[in-house]
Amino acid sequence: LGIRAEDLASQYAVSLWFWNGMPAAGREVAGWLYSRDHDGGVSRFGEHLGIGGSSGNTGRLIFQSGVGEVLAGSTEIARWTWNHVLLVRDGERLLVYLNGKPELSGRAAEVSIPQLWLGGRSDSSANWEGRLDEPAIFDRALTADEAAQLAGISP
Repeated sequence: LGIRAEDLASQYAVSLWFWNGMPAAGREVAGWLYSRDHDGGVSRFGEHLGIGGSSGNTGRLIFQSGVGEVLAGSTEIARWTWNHVLLVRDGERLLVYLNGKPELSGRAAEVSIPQLWLGGRSDSSANWEGRLDEPAIFDRALTADEAAQLAGISP
C-alpha cells in the first residue's frame, strides 16, 4: 500500500499492529513492514522497517536508513502472534517501540521523500506475508506514554 506523505516534516510516527506468517529464516528479510523511499527503488535517502531473516537479525525488528547500516532490535518476534510497532522520528533521532517498549534507537538522516509504503518496501523486495491492522501515521513525534497506549498497555 503506497501513501503520499508530502506533509510529513522532520517529526512523525508510524504505528501498526502486525502478524508475521513468514518463517523468520525463510528469506533474507522475513518481510518489510514500512518503507519511505522512491517508488520502484531503494535510495540512500530512504528508510525501511522490517523483520530480519536469513541474512541476519533473524526474527528481530530491523531498520535500514538508505542503503546503509542496519539497526536491529533484541527481541525475537514469534511467528503467528500479534505485535504492535511504533516508529518515531524526531529529526535525525529514531526510536522504534515493540509492544509499547523501546526496542531500537539510533540516528539516521532525515527523510523528505513523499512516498510511504506499508506492507512492503518501495522496491517490492520481501513484501509482507501476514497481516497488518490499525495503521496510523502521525505528523509529530509521539511520547513513550503514547507508545504504551497504542500498544494497549498502561504507561
